[in-house]
Amino acid sequence: MAAHRMRHRGPGLCLSALLLFSCGGKQQAVLFPVRGNGAELVAFSRAAAEGALDFAKPQKLEYRFEPPPAFPGPASLEIAYDFSVPPGEEISGRCQLVLAIAGGGAWALPMDLAFLGRAPFTVESVPAILSYAIPIGDSFSGQFSLSLAPVDPDAKQRVPRREQLPLFQIRSMEIKERWFGYYRDSAGGAERFCTSPYVFSPEQGEQVIDPPLSGELTGVLPELWAGLLPGREAAARTGERRFEVFPRAGELHLPGGSFAANAGPLILSGDRIESFRLFYAAPPPFPGPIAADPGVILSWPEEHWRDRRYELFRWEQFPSLLIFDIADYATQDRLLKRLAFFTEKAGFRGRLAPDAEIAGLHGWNAHDYRAADLARFFEAARLSNFPLLSEERELERILFDNGIIRRAANGEISAGEGGIISISRESTAYLRSLFMVHEGFHGLFFIDEDFRAFSRQRWDRLGAAAKRFMLSYFDYQHYDIKDEYLMINEFMAHVLQQPVSQAGRYFGQTLPVRIEASPWRRAVLPAKDPAAGSWPALAAAFTTEAEAFSAYVNQRWGLAAGRVWQVISRPAP
Repeated sequence: MAAHRMRHRGPGLCLSALLLFSCGGKQQAVLFPVRGNGAELVAFSRAAAEGALDFAKPQKLEYRFEPPPAFPGPASLEIAYDFSVPPGEEISGRCQLVLAIAGGGAWALPMDLAFLGRAPFTVESVPAILSYAIPIGDSFSGQFSLSLAPVDPDAKQRVPRREQLPLFQIRSMEIKERWFGYYRDSAGGAERFCTSPYVFSPEQGEQVIDPPLSGELTGVLPELWAGLLPGREAAARTGERRFEVFPRAGELHLPGGSFAANAGPLILSGDRIESFRLFYAAPPPFPGPIAADPGVILSWPEEHWRDRRYELFRWEQFPSLLIFDIADYATQDRLLKRLAFFTEKAGFRGRLAPDAEIAGLHGWNAHDYRAADLARFFEAARLSNFPLLSEERELERILFDNGIIRRAANGEISAGEGGIISISRESTAYLRSLFMVHEGFHGLFFIDEDFRAFSRQRWDRLGAAAKRFMLSYFDYQHYDIKDEYLMINEFMAHVLQQPVSQAGRYFGQTLPVRIEASPWRRAVLPAKDPAAGSWPALAAAFTTEAEAFSAYVNQRWGLAAGRVWQVISRPAP
């Protein structure tokens, strides 16, 4: 890496013909901790064994892993170190610590944090220990050295006073899975600032990770974690996508597969960034769920699905809820249509309808089911030996694997924890977003008793005219309106599925127009404003409900009417 790139992208690769390996000293085990891989690290001098380097009497510290370590995947060699006297700008500007890998180039270790747009390394500004993670791979021989080198070998050097020179001390070394970025770590009681090459700050409030593409990354995908201070917005950009983080989120997680591996640098912007890390990991075997935020799921590249029929996720904020994103309505019907009739459809509830009976009937374009109803469905099929579809049996295995339903020793199926929601790629982008919100709030209703109690209170207090309208509309939709639990759940989800600003139009115009054509349903509607073509009383009543529900979910979870995500993806400007 050229010196210009080193200055702007932090300490990094430094090609130097002066760094040669002798390994002529007596071998001895190092005296500082070495973790990971199980290989022994030996030193070739007493100073190397102690991990100490005196800037006043610089010498080369030489090491070798015996045997050379082997890696199951891309790895990093992480070295933690400190200075007995923190180097000032004069020292860090003239000298550099270089870790040279035999046959694998050399890396300048950071002596301050200026490359991250932060204050120079002092006792007051950063932790006493720095930790630097250098990428290594199959070609790593296990042999490396540490030495002090001038930034510019040709420049005339002023000899500093002895008391100005620091003492460098290695605190530990570790081989771990490869990562890039930075974070603070206080494990073990000593706070460290951990960072890596290929991370830099081009301007205030912006951090970039831009590692080179590597052939070693076969079978693994990049995964981003960022720790955020609460109260302000932040955003990440990669390739053609921008991921915007809402203020209540304490972190940003972009799982492997949520963005293109070759999309270019990852750029995180905002003034609330605490940490920023890029990892590499293989996705779990299908159908093991991938933990993700609903807003990330909406934009997940379909080419990264592990199965062409559907992808399965676990709601990251509420891990007992699974989210199915399904390729088309036909596949979704084979998985969930019979469930819809069994749990919600008037005239079918509690009964396993044969395929021929429901073939010409519409199920739903999106779905939600709690653990208790899923258990009842599959227990009814077990007791009657009902011929379920192969997709329904596949769903049953997923539910067992994730503890949503359970099987007793006698074979009886009972409810576990959580539930499922489902949307389809066949829906338009607008409907996918709306369905994710609607079904997502159903999922929260399933798992949270306080939310159910609040929803019941709002239903009980709803005015008579608004409630008559709501029940008539649900009947029009073929819900079983005798089931109060179902009615409260649907009332809540319909109120929360769009932003508060849209509630008046949705309930004061869109929904009543759908039932107005039926004379006997028209009778439940309050007075209409003919000039506006709307029902003002309904608009006012349900706007009040939307405000109340939105305030509740915001205070409780940082969500809002029209939003169940902490992160949303949009095309990058």
